[in-house]
Amino acid sequence: MRTALVVGLGLLGGCVPNDHPPWLVDHPLPWGIVASVVEPGGYSSEVVVPDDRVRASALPLDTLELQWITAVPPGVTVPPPIWFVCPGRCSSLPAEPIPACAFPLPLSRSEHCRLGEGERVRLSLGGAYTANEYFRGFIGVMGITSDGTVEPETCLQRYRTVPRAGLEHCLLQERLLQLGPESRLLTTVPGLADFYTVEGGLPDDLDDEAPDVHPTLSGLRVAHSGRGGLRELIAQPGDTITVRVGAYVFVEPQYTADAYQPHYAFQSMPGQPERLVAAPDEERIFERYGLSTLIEDRGDPNDDLLGFWQVPDVPEPILFYLYIADSRQGRAFATLRFVVEDASPAP
Repeated sequence: MRTALVVGLGLLGGCVPNDHPPWLVDHPLPWGIVASVVEPGGYSSEVVVPDDRVRASALPLDTLELQWITAVPPGVTVPPPIWFVCPGRCSSLPAEPIPACAFPLPLSRSEHCRLGEGERVRLSLGGAYTANEYFRGFIGVMGITSDGTVEPETCLQRYRTVPRAGLEHCLLQERLLQLGPESRLLTTVPGLADFYTVEGGLPDDLDDEAPDVHPTLSGLRVAHSGRGGLRELIAQPGDTITVRVGAYVFVEPQYTADAYQPHYAFQSMPGQPERLVAAPDEERIFERYGLSTLIEDRGDPNDDLLGFWQVPDVPEPILFYLYIADSRQGRAFATLRFVVEDASPAP
């Protein structure tokens, strides 16, 4: 089932007109943060990951790569973001100087730290004994940059100054990373093992649980119909597809067989957050779509799931954007480029 993913982060201080469809990318829009395990640590020695897959959730001593995802119109670039790690959820940044993050980073911290700058940065986690009694398995991260009209440092200073002002050209996004898999985290971090009790104990077949990896696209099914009839093809991310004015286009992601991973979900009992129940579950996938050009959408204009859309008469290429999030920590991003072969020349 195709489910809309609503990403509630965007242009700071800006406003979106009521007639502005949520899928229209006519200015830079921050769409997500992808976290990938690039250097597994000792606690991950028994986590077996296929060669063509990438782990999406980390354990202590792992090193993560954080990737900033921005949907931008053709020809537009944004400066590399400035990254921070927060002691909890990243709801704000302090006004006082923020120190550089320790390497490796203790799981529990009492202050914010500055991780670095770049579209991709690395975060190395400390060992299980760097977590205190209040650690619950989450790491908060935040990135801030601009749409290119001001410097990222300017946006940072404006964001840290209260009351905030002048943020119309600033971009911010934050994510609360959940470490895992949860079953190994509960048996690895002493503070979690002391706080939580799993009713009935851990399932016997946990060793057979697949690692949490990013969803993998096998392709993108593109169907477009017009005067030449119906054409279908399987495209790959980054491909260029030729279409004609007035054709109706539909794009559907195709996933590999292991995209919907079975796993155990640990849920707190009502009124007893320290008592957990392990229940078999299966990942769900959420999708967000975007286009760089205003088009006629034959689906619901108020969500991010584009239905059949009609190719407009525009000489510029049309970029199609797809952001994917599963119900655990997996994320992915892909684009397609549509060229209108019979478009009227640019004036």
